[in-house]
Amino acid sequence: MKKLVVVLLLVSAAPAAAQVESALLSKITFNLTNPGGKSLAMGGAFTAIADDATAAIANPAGLGLLSSVEVGVSGKRSDDVIGLVTARSTATGSLSNPYPPVRGVNSDIPARASGVEFAGVVIPVSRRFVAAVSYAENLRFEGDPGEDGYTYIELRDNRSGGSTRLDYLYEFREHGAVSLRNRLLGLSAAYRATDRLRIGAGVTMNRMDLELLGDAGGAHRIVNRTYRTPTQIETLTATMAIRDLDSSTLGFVVGVHADLASGGKLTAGAVYRQTGAAAGTLEIGGDVPSPLAGQESRPFSARVPRDAAVGLAARPFPGLTVAVEAQWIAYGDFIDRPLPVVSYSGLAGPFPGFPVGPLLADLAPPDDVILPRIGIEYVATTADLLLAFRLGYHREPARGVTSNLSARDAAGTAYDVDDPPYSESVRTVYDGGKPDDRFSGGLGATISRRVSFDLAFDVGRFSRVLSASLFYRF
Repeated sequence: MKKLVVVLLLVSAAPAAAQVESALLSKITFNLTNPGGKSLAMGGAFTAIADDATAAIANPAGLGLLSSVEVGVSGKRSDDVIGLVTARSTATGSLSNPYPPVRGVNSDIPARASGVEFAGVVIPVSRRFVAAVSYAENLRFEGDPGEDGYTYIELRDNRSGGSTRLDYLYEFREHGAVSLRNRLLGLSAAYRATDRLRIGAGVTMNRMDLELLGDAGGAHRIVNRTYRTPTQIETLTATMAIRDLDSSTLGFVVGVHADLASGGKLTAGAVYRQTGAAAGTLEIGGDVPSPLAGQESRPFSARVPRDAAVGLAARPFPGLTVAVEAQWIAYGDFIDRPLPVVSYSGLAGPFPGFPVGPLLADLAPPDDVILPRIGIEYVATTADLLLAFRLGYHREPARGVTSNLSARDAAGTAYDVDDPPYSESVRTVYDGGKPDDRFSGGLGATISRRVSFDLAFDVGRFSRVLSASLFYRF
């Protein structure tokens, strides 16, 4: 038993793969949908269609479908609800009573963003070769919990024994905002290998901005407050900042587009996108946990997750298009290593428990996912006007960071820190997020075969997106 006590004091689970320990940042949403109103309205099932200037990013092989100079611009507005969770539990009764199960209480905050998501020019160079220059903002996330910060762990100990009544409060609160953007400039080209087969590729220059912003009270920080009595408070503050993130990284996109049946009645498309990793440094200060002593500056790299998609588009009769697509996204790419910031101490093991800590949380990235997408378009035609009606659906799986906290004995047996119940609290806060079924729709109009307008919406449980696009063909 004595050996168990010593080992639990010293040993914790080794951190796994990859994330900054920020409860706010753990709920980041990427929403890697192809740009443009048409794609958004059709649930993102655009890889096998790719018939406007956004193909430069969506599937460069689709540029081979364009035979005239085309310019396009698209704007997007998003209104999101960031699904934050506060872990709460209150122990009552006698001193020997355990804490009740931890409850996850929603602490959602709103996030809004708007701007130009795409602009590009397509230039046919020859009968078989088409080139494009484009700009895109393919990632944007803003999260600000406000001046009071975000309390993500709140545990109370009101147990009593005889004339003694405890009045403890254990609290972890994050202050400051998170901002993440990725903008790119791209040069893409397509080659018409045959009348039915097109191949395409592009290079991108990416600029990622990842900031842990402060507030009026100071730098971005996590404050751990322990109330021993209403007047006796222990406060530990760990500050955090991201420094020297690479200003630019290279990326690439490759794609193929093919007519599987004559007259475009059945088409297929496939695309793969990859962005280079931007190297930076996470700096922590203030009350640095002893397990992180000497690691106040830690290098890391961040990137837009790699993704690939395969799709089919069928035209069973004139005017109707049905598109289906499967998109793979490597969400775990975002940050390349675990970056814990705070530590936890408490009691673990069989009752009455043994003191353990300070322990670091074990942060794990989200798994790679497959997103199903489906879109339907019907185009009504007159002499000078094409009017398109579009509907779409896709499912965003849970894709957040998960975390655990445990101590291990010499045999490798894991023990939760259960007094206070930090292990269960950490798992509750870093819960991996929730899936979201998203429904979309929109209208498109093409006038005199030259000017096209696309309006689209995309709504789900946690966000809504509006997009408007304009294209002109010379």
